[in-house]
Amino acid sequence: MGTMTLAEDLLVGAGWQQRLDGLRERHGVPGCQVGLMTADGDLRVLASGLAGVGTGVPVTPETLFHYGSAGKVWTATLVLQLVDDGLLDLDTPVVDVLPGFTLATPGYAERITVRHLLTHTSGIDGDLFTDTGPGDDCLDRYVASLAGATSVTEPGGPLSYCNSGFVVAGRIVEVLRGQTWDEAVAERIARPLGLTHVLTLPHDAPLFRTAVGHLVDGDRVRQVPHWQSPRSVGPAGSVTGTAGDLLRFAVAHLRDGEGVDGGRVLSPGSARLMRDKHVDLSHLLSTYDGWGLGWMLSDWHGVRVVHHGGNTDGQIAQLRTFPELGLALCVLTNSEHGSALTDAVEAELGPELGLTPGLPVPDPDAADADVTAVLGRYESTLMVFELEGGPGSLAARFSVKGQERGAPIPVTPLGGDRFEVEFNGARREFARLVHDGREFVHLVRLIERAR
Repeated sequence: MGTMTLAEDLLVGAGWQQRLDGLRERHGVPGCQVGLMTADGDLRVLASGLAGVGTGVPVTPETLFHYGSAGKVWTATLVLQLVDDGLLDLDTPVVDVLPGFTLATPGYAERITVRHLLTHTSGIDGDLFTDTGPGDDCLDRYVASLAGATSVTEPGGPLSYCNSGFVVAGRIVEVLRGQTWDEAVAERIARPLGLTHVLTLPHDAPLFRTAVGHLVDGDRVRQVPHWQSPRSVGPAGSVTGTAGDLLRFAVAHLRDGEGVDGGRVLSPGSARLMRDKHVDLSHLLSTYDGWGLGWMLSDWHGVRVVHHGGNTDGQIAQLRTFPELGLALCVLTNSEHGSALTDAVEAELGPELGLTPGLPVPDPDAADADVTAVLGRYESTLMVFELEGGPGSLAARFSVKGQERGAPIPVTPLGGDRFEVEFNGARREFARLVHDGREFVHLVRLIERAR
């Protein structure tokens, strides 16, 4: 691993502050933090805007934002610690640790392994955010509630993003460590890495300056009326902290499990295993190369990127690491339009770092693509995704079941079975996938054709 040397003035001084303020205002985001850190400990964090439009409190480098699903890498780290300690194997069936684990489809739960949980290949239709209360037994009760959960595919099938699988992984940590997942995060990650501005429980929030989420309705920006998801889904995305502490965690992974101050959270072998490719997506999408253990894997024009983002109600986070460069980058925002700001920040920083962000790549014959096969309505446990129109007028509608039907969003064919959609100002890729005679759209999670 090399270590990039950052230019002395990068993310430092009034010039960069003005650039970030301008990008944030252009994209209508109330507040954000942007950070860079090298493997040898050079940390730069720049803050902009307000933690909440209702409070008027400025964002500083000490303001806490939701990491969202980037917290899945923290849960995966706790699981790999169990492997390091000889308490678990990645191919251990979940039922060997959680004998009561069961699903609605007979015979599926017994086939799911720990590796399936960490690679989103358990098959569980996993956008289940069941609130099982604030007590220390919330993960145990959540896992019990999965007895009624359906499966989108068989265990070991195509990758389909699964929040529920990471809650199950968090419960495995609790059972084998004899402590709550929250305690494990604090004791086994935050403490050895010297992270002082990280929390998982909302009752700790008053100890810090915290950002709140915002939704956008036309020209109106409003605060989300709640602050955090139910405790029961914590292992899937409730780690909250500063850009600085997120980058210190990321750099420990770049340093093969050792923090810049010498605290170790993983063996070198386990840290490398987490960023190895366990699921190949290169045949399906141009923006994702595959999946590691907790980590997403991409390529920025020849530079390997190991990363994860996060999306909670009104907060968007992005964490990217570049192992060959010894560099980590993060953007934390408190708006549902944060992805567009993240893309803009990465485009601004890219030339300074010698990097070109990866965006959806069209095939040469994309304009001639036949889109009729993909038209229709697709549904998951939580979502409805509709594709309508035809050549030159293809559009998508996203909506949550039981809520108002989404407005049409233009879709651009990329060729073959790949498509691009711009959602909240950010360009995203999806694909049509046929598995076992069933049709899906692959939006990282699989959503099956309903008609």
